[in-house]
Amino acid sequence: MGKDKFSHVEDIVKKIIADVLCVEKDKVKDNSLLKKDLGADYLDISVIQMDVEETFSIMIPDKDIADKNKVSEIIDYIKGKISAPVSR
Repeated sequence: MGKDKFSHVEDIVKKIIADVLCVEKDKVKDNSLLKKDLGADYLDISVIQMDVEETFSIMIPDKDIADKNKVSEIIDYIKGKISAPVSR
């Protein structure tokens, strides 16, 4: 089987980032820095946040996304959100 149950998350997040930033998906690496390496600004990060929220049906507080500098940090955060039990 090779890939874990969250491998699709990584692919989807990288595609969202590539689409928002108008870069090739293969340029979006796990260790890429959103601002420095990929040229994202505050507005780009907000759009990425909204697209991720809509795609995965989750809410990401602004303070949480502001702490994420690397692509891998965003992916790990989303994996944690979608695997966490829903509180009622």
